[in-house]
Amino acid sequence: MSTDADRNALRVELPARPASAKLAPGGDGALEAWIQRRVAAARTAGVEEGARQASTRAAKALEAACVRLDEARERAAEALSRNAVQLAVEIARALVRSEIEAGRHGLEAIVREALAASGVGRGACVVHLNPLDAASLADVKFRTGTTIEPDESVARGDVQVSTPQGLLVREMHEALRSVHERLLAESQ
Repeated sequence: MSTDADRNALRVELPARPASAKLAPGGDGALEAWIQRRVAAARTAGVEEGARQASTRAAKALEAACVRLDEARERAAEALSRNAVQLAVEIARALVRSEIEAGRHGLEAIVREALAASGVGRGACVVHLNPLDAASLADVKFRTGTTIEPDESVARGDVQVSTPQGLLVREMHEALRSVHERLLAESQ
């Protein structure tokens, strides 16, 4: 950048228009100094502009990276929640299966709860159980009019109660599916 002093230092007033010009020996030092100052000022301005542009590009790149990071974090949080629910239900499924196979699943209580939920009171019902489950309840006394019937189509741990009003089904698989859906809905 030139200053007024730079311009005035090079200004020469002539009485008439020159026909030619030449630099006097040693007279080019002022011009050379002026050129060097102009080059240095231009270089400084260019470096400052380049730094400003680089800073602007870097800020935009950082902002875009932050947006991508936030989006990835949100997707990861959603996936983590879904995966945690899935894992919890699969663990529960494995534990229920293990307890059913070992005969420690509280079948009598499940049958009594199903009978209570059937709404028939003391009316007649037929409780359909897997043959292994039916055998385990052979000595258990239920209310009058309740019959335990082995049924190969019923999975172990499941209970189906036939009443005059219809069929009440209690299936472990469906109960776990329902829990899974409820947990997924709550985690969102």
